[in-house]
Amino acid sequence: MNLKRSTLNLKWSTFLLPMCLLVAAQAPQLALATPSRDDQPAAPPQPTPQIFAPGVISGPANDGSPTFSPDGNTLYFTRSTANWTVILESHKVAGQWTKPVLASFSGEWPDSSPAMSPDGTFIVFQSTRPAAPATVKPVEGQPIPVVVSNLWRVDRVGSGWSQPMRLPNAVNLGHSIWKPSIAVSGNLYFTVIDKTGQKRLYSSKFESGAYQPAQPLSFSDGTTADVDPEIAPDESFLVFSSSARLQGDPKDHLFIVAKQGAEWGPVLPIRYVGDDQYGYSTDDEPHLGQSQSNIYFSSDRAVPVHFPRAHEQAEKDLDRLETWDNSNSNVWSLPVEPYLNAAKAAAKGKS
Repeated sequence: MNLKRSTLNLKWSTFLLPMCLLVAAQAPQLALATPSRDDQPAAPPQPTPQIFAPGVISGPANDGSPTFSPDGNTLYFTRSTANWTVILESHKVAGQWTKPVLASFSGEWPDSSPAMSPDGTFIVFQSTRPAAPATVKPVEGQPIPVVVSNLWRVDRVGSGWSQPMRLPNAVNLGHSIWKPSIAVSGNLYFTVIDKTGQKRLYSSKFESGAYQPAQPLSFSDGTTADVDPEIAPDESFLVFSSSARLQGDPKDHLFIVAKQGAEWGPVLPIRYVGDDQYGYSTDDEPHLGQSQSNIYFSSDRAVPVHFPRAHEQAEKDLDRLETWDNSNSNVWSLPVEPYLNAAKAAAKGKS
């Protein structure tokens, strides 16, 4: 979730990372199937995630939260520093992603976490832009905008986008609303952080052309620090990030939950080869690819470095570091199928 990267993005000290990598490289392989907080069986281990478009989409800054057009040839994603975020646009030409450019609707204010509707007609995104003059208050005689994280929408107009429009209070029910996801029905899923810091997943139904008052998802009770929902277009399953569902493990991991009828099944962790190694701390902002066959997510995981190494290998490692592999967040991908199969089986067994 971009809250960590835009306002609370505290990275490791540079002297600590090499030591962590050295320890990880010399450590034995860790178990990949850690039980969830509810002692549900873990999803089966998977191959190491694949880095997405290194040096173009995944670069030296913090990159993540990619959302794809229906044809898969355009994507919007977040690029950020420790203090601000922006939404960028890239196009696939001859099988390669073009150099990202600033999205036409982003840049004036910190924006992040774009979500394109399944039909490609609109995008919902997070922004700290002021909603209206009423949100401006004087401080020592000078007006400054009140910092509020809300969800905004732009509609497709020709080959461009409309001016951003704030979503209604049925969705923006507080001052800390994050990472939207859109179903074919128009139903919206997102993160709410309340005044106590409790993180919980909500959804707002879209009925008769209007968003209905948002309600929390039944499996997200606020005690497990759930963020960044990504709903399947048909709402049959959902992927999200959480930092309090694995006992003794405070890192942000991905989870999946499937529906059986109208009810949500058990929540299962998405574990993969190396997800407990190399000292990284965050897997979040999941998005489904255009065909829903892959999960794209943000992670500050790094490629392991083994010592001693040849001078030639050090040069390769340095080139990769300067291109993308510097422990900032990048975009990675995993296949959906094995995790979804496990989640569906668990949901069926629960019913």
